[in-house]
Amino acid sequence: MALPSVSGEPAADGSDCVGCGRCCHHPPNTASLLLADEARMGEPLLTRLTVIYDRPPHFRFMKNDGERCAALDLRVPGEYPCGVYAVRPDGCREVEPGSAACLEARRLGHLGTSTGFHRPR
Repeated sequence: MALPSVSGEPAADGSDCVGCGRCCHHPPNTASLLLADEARMGEPLLTRLTVIYDRPPHFRFMKNDGERCAALDLRVPGEYPCGVYAVRPDGCREVEPGSAACLEARRLGHLGTSTGFHRPR
């Protein structure tokens, strides 16, 4: 379920990220994992929080509860901390405060599909 949109720029230091969480609300296939992500997360988290597509090329994705990432810790209402922040996938690491993906998620109330998720080098 998408959240209401948020106006304005995010705090550059990321201090309002946990109160926003819109980048963690998305259709089921946004956060894919690479081999390095799988190694970093480890088998227990992979088993609990990811799904492998049954058709080639058998990509692994973070599971979603509805339209939000299953790794979100929702124990505190109105907060959206990542339960696997230290080992989160690289794709999640690219959604930095103020990035194109961050701004799109804030505008839409969820992470959309029209933004490229690669950092400029």
